[in-house]
Amino acid sequence: MSVAAHDAGPAGDRVLVDRLFTPEGRADPHSVLRGSGQVGCRHASARRILHSPNFLPARVSPSEFELFRMFARWLISLDGERHRVMRGAFGGRFTPRTIDTYREPIRSTANELVDAAIERGRIDLVSGFARPLPLRIICHVLGVPAEHVPWIDQRMITLGLGFAHQRDPEFLRAASDAATELQAYFDELLDERRAAPADDLLTALSQQLPNDPETRADTVANCVLFIIAGHATTTSLIAGGTLLLLENGQAPSHAQIPGAVEEMLRLITPTTIVVTRAAQADEIDGCPIAADEHRFVFLAAANRDAEVFEDPDRFDLARSPNSHLTFSAGKHYCLGAPLARLHGEIAISTLLARLPALRLDGEPAWRGSFPLRELERLPVAWD
Repeated sequence: MSVAAHDAGPAGDRVLVDRLFTPEGRADPHSVLRGSGQVGCRHASARRILHSPNFLPARVSPSEFELFRMFARWLISLDGERHRVMRGAFGGRFTPRTIDTYREPIRSTANELVDAAIERGRIDLVSGFARPLPLRIICHVLGVPAEHVPWIDQRMITLGLGFAHQRDPEFLRAASDAATELQAYFDELLDERRAAPADDLLTALSQQLPNDPETRADTVANCVLFIIAGHATTTSLIAGGTLLLLENGQAPSHAQIPGAVEEMLRLITPTTIVVTRAAQADEIDGCPIAADEHRFVFLAAANRDAEVFEDPDRFDLARSPNSHLTFSAGKHYCLGAPLARLHGEIAISTLLARLPALRLDGEPAWRGSFPLRELERLPVAWD
């Protein structure tokens, strides 16, 4: 039967989104996405949409909440010249040569965090390792002073809760306050770097980008995105990946680590959805899509499409090929994908080497599945 026969259009997408906000969907998005015939749940269809120049970022409606006004300026919401300018400005720190310079700082930070954990004997792997590791690195790349990282961390947690509970005005107000504070902070840092340059991304942004009000507003908003995208998804990869290893009783060899990280990326899918808008009427795999129609690409479902991945729910360390869509595709392919992979490989290798008897020490708890798949806590101990 064709995809079109199963697809229920935008209304069907909304049903799936609603299910992602249920307790079952928060705990496991696949429990509510599995078996859906929506066009954005199929790997082939999702890939076509993401690569098509006809599908643009979703139009963000005007909002009373600063969280969504900031979101409207993020790279994932921009198209055309504004997207080109921002992507070019922030993308320079992710060249292969630059990425390799982060290897030693990631390794030393990972070992420092494990040292602190060993002193305590048990930790919440999320707050004690998986979050501080990428957060410290991405803050350093941007140019946030080390003493300000805890302040940034608290506001990033508030932003994450705002997105995870975006149907609750109380969470949205708190997240909007955090968004306002963070943008004001980066606006001030940009001025400081213009006056006193340093070897960081903020200096490059302050010197290379026009200083008109609109570009400046886009820049400070994307400084926030740079931090949240640079650590939240990687936190999910590290914590969720470790949970997969513990639940499946598998310990990959050193040579298997890169493949294991790819399989973790596929099964976890830290960014679960992408929202697109058709510029003109189109048809994807037999499904008609009207002009200006918004459609969801459910990356988490596409990454478990049985037509592409044999036994898709199985954690297979040797899965090859592994053509997951975790980092999206096309012109909005994730800038930070190489850094996320490097974090994952070093973090998992460090945990396996330093804590070979790692085990669960309580029940893990998931924060939510929309738009990010995030663990709230992962208690672990070791012998």
